[in-house]
Amino acid sequence: MEHDTTYTITIRGRDFLLTKSQIEFDSPNYFTSCFLGDFHEAETRHLKLSRDPDLFLIISDYLCGYEVFPLSHRVSPTRMSSALVLTNLRIDAAFYQLDGLFEKCDALIAGEPVEIKLKTQLQYLVVGCEYGHSDEASFEELMEIASKASIWSTRIAEDELTQEPLARMQKREAHTGFEGLRKRAAVERVAQKACSAELRLVGWHVKSSPTERADYIRSRLMIVLVEQSCIKAS
Repeated sequence: MEHDTTYTITIRGRDFLLTKSQIEFDSPNYFTSCFLGDFHEAETRHLKLSRDPDLFLIISDYLCGYEVFPLSHRVSPTRMSSALVLTNLRIDAAFYQLDGLFEKCDALIAGEPVEIKLKTQLQYLVVGCEYGHSDEASFEELMEIASKASIWSTRIAEDELTQEPLARMQKREAHTGFEGLRKRAAVERVAQKACSAELRLVGWHVKSSPTERADYIRSRLMIVLVEQSCIKAS
């Protein structure tokens, strides 16, 4: 299974690990410019800064999609008052170009209520493989063969589901009853080989092509899975 790329941020000698998904939260920002641009840090995946490491603990929680307000005294730097923590967090939000966090700090400093909004974010994973088989194999036999092939995986955006060939995939809800559920179970067994997390099946697409052998076929399987989570709306 493809893992999320990780980046190390060293702040006054303390190391923080961020994933690609985290640095892309509330982007574009300082981190996406450094790690996803043409800077040296894009190659080393390591960034050294002389900022406040205690404030960065709050920022790293924010980049995870967590709600960080109201600020807890347990995560606030002990040398700063509550008002000073909020002011300095706003300064760091500006430095890291985190517009969403900056606006929330601004609202709290101005005495405005900060509204916490949740939205559903659907993250899609495509699992695929290529395999050869006879033209007489049953669907379950084909999925068994596919499960032994070299499997790759990648994440996609929701709008990519409307592109070919996924726009023509077999939807899970179209397969009901005894035979339909058996098909779904067979596809899910293939997906489980590549996925450690519990993801829900969306559908699958199979493209088969003849070979020089009349009784032998090459097929390409793509399985779409979804993971649902709640994050703060920007």
